[in-house]
Amino acid sequence: MKTKPACGPERHPEFFDEIDKVFARHPEAARRYAVRCLRRELDVLKIDFSKQVGLSRVEDGRIITEFYDRDDDKVRSSHHACCEWHEGHCYEQCLE
Repeated sequence: MKTKPACGPERHPEFFDEIDKVFARHPEAARRYAVRCLRRELDVLKIDFSKQVGLSRVEDGRIITEFYDRDDDKVRSSHHACCEWHEGHCYEQCLE
């Protein structure tokens, strides 16, 4: 018996069919966005996005994301733009 993948079109085909339709209706906006699986953050790292947020930066050709409590001084004191949303909340802030 084949196990379903953790994420993606094979796991949630109806969801991805709808996303494809939205992207097709909005091609300019679609170029700026992607759907990303949060399995590593939720299941492996046990990030609680209601309490934590990722801060991402580009360093030596890599994107580095570190997770902090939302009320941490590092989160409040740095100017980041939200670059990942989920259910209307910012999950990741990216230094621009």
